[in-house]
Amino acid sequence: MSEQTAYDPTAPEGESSSGSQYLSKKDAKWLIVAAILVFIGLIPVYIFMREKAFRSTCVKNMNGIMEAMVLYSAQHDDRFPPLYNANGDGEPDAGKEGYAYTWVSDVWPYKSDRVDFVCPTAKPEEYAYSANPRGGDPIPSTYGFYAPYASYSTLMVDHPESVVILAETSNGGSENTYDPLPYKSTKFDGMIIGWNNSNEWPDEETNKITRLAFPDTKNGLEKMSSARHDKFINSITANRSRIYLSPDDLRTEYSPTRYSLMGHWLEPVKVKTK
Repeated sequence: MSEQTAYDPTAPEGESSSGSQYLSKKDAKWLIVAAILVFIGLIPVYIFMREKAFRSTCVKNMNGIMEAMVLYSAQHDDRFPPLYNANGDGEPDAGKEGYAYTWVSDVWPYKSDRVDFVCPTAKPEEYAYSANPRGGDPIPSTYGFYAPYASYSTLMVDHPESVVILAETSNGGSENTYDPLPYKSTKFDGMIIGWNNSNEWPDEETNKITRLAFPDTKNGLEKMSSARHDKFINSITANRSRIYLSPDDLRTEYSPTRYSLMGHWLEPVKVKTK
């Protein structure tokens, strides 16, 4: 029969028996230190997993917006929505609060309830706002529509596998993004992807794309810059393929024989700029 350690009421105060199961203060201290170190070590993992979830949500949003565009086009002669309602100067016709009726306004009623026009990584100052077609609060957006395809046939896009239709944008040069030609009639222009020398159409002098969500590109690409998702932003092509864009994709290349930009920023063939 094994011996059991009994409580000794005559033992000096503070003296523990050899069989005590209680932690000493020193042991508790080291356990707390170990727990803190484990917690600190898990922070980068948490940040990585959260960013991965944000990227996934962003892609789902963009796929959902493209699905809404398809539904819109099915009821509008297979055409993409117009860029915005224009005023006499050809600029967005914004109301007194500065909210223009844009492609976001047209497409928004067709989206699923699970789709958001805002990337969860974007900061509030990057939001662009469009008029709500149902008269409610304005619709925030951090995704832009590539300008030349507004009202253009969805069935006649040259190289639909590479031409970008939607990409992540930042409003009004926020986060030091590249926006040299903001629209004058509205304080919100982040729903539109345009060019460094024109808000109407690119030409042989065009060399950069504007309003993409690349922080620290205010003066173009004079120094290293980042992207909303670390090294890239998400974009969707005309055939609904996903393409990652890097800050270098701000740059454009002009084809003198085609009278057009090339690659992701190719504009419709039927319109010549020369």
